[in-house]
Amino acid sequence: MAHPEVADEKRLTPKGRATRDRIVQAAAGLIITEGLAAFNMDNVRKAASVSGSQLAHYFADKSALVRAVIARQIGVVLHFHRQPQLGELDSFDDFERWIDLNLRYLRRIGYVGTPTYHALAAQLAKSDDGTREALGAGYREWIDLLSQAIQRMKDDGILVGDADPQQLASVIVSAHQGGGTLAFTYRAEWPHADAIRFAVNYLRMFATDTDERVPRPPRRSRTRRATKKAS
Repeated sequence: MAHPEVADEKRLTPKGRATRDRIVQAAAGLIITEGLAAFNMDNVRKAASVSGSQLAHYFADKSALVRAVIARQIGVVLHFHRQPQLGELDSFDDFERWIDLNLRYLRRIGYVGTPTYHALAAQLAKSDDGTREALGAGYREWIDLLSQAIQRMKDDGILVGDADPQQLASVIVSAHQGGGTLAFTYRAEWPHADAIRFAVNYLRMFATDTDERVPRPPRRSRTRRATKKAS
């Protein structure tokens, strides 16, 4: 069932939607940079440069705002996976481009300081049951998107008959989120590069074409290669 604020958002004027988006972005940034302890409506109001009445107009309470932050970020994730460069994500070539675009995005945001789904999950998982359910619903959407893509690969004969799309999608999402978390910790791309390479190589294990089953090496940035040589 959709929350009332989702329906309310559709009735907003462009200016109202922009204000609401600014509040959500400010809240997400506050959660990531300051932690859950600093996340309260007054701090959000200051960060978003809105009045208390404006904040209350868009969000009845902190829980509604948290749900909006989670919905926004899973929307970013799903939009990333639906971009034209990735086709339908139903071929190994598409998944290879998925790796490249993941790493390109990670470099662009600089590993830290930008709200990502794994970072929000890490901050919000201990808050309350409703928030955990919202996070879980986001993960289920993501897994479902990948599961459908993998099912198409199976239907097209790219994957063997006993490949389980749901399980494979779960592995990919888990590896992606684990790699992203360690990339945040190390302030480097190699954990994410290794994790998503593992995920796609694992998918390759179910290829009908034996040549496609050969694991590919992880991507290496110039920075890491230079560091490795220097050491």
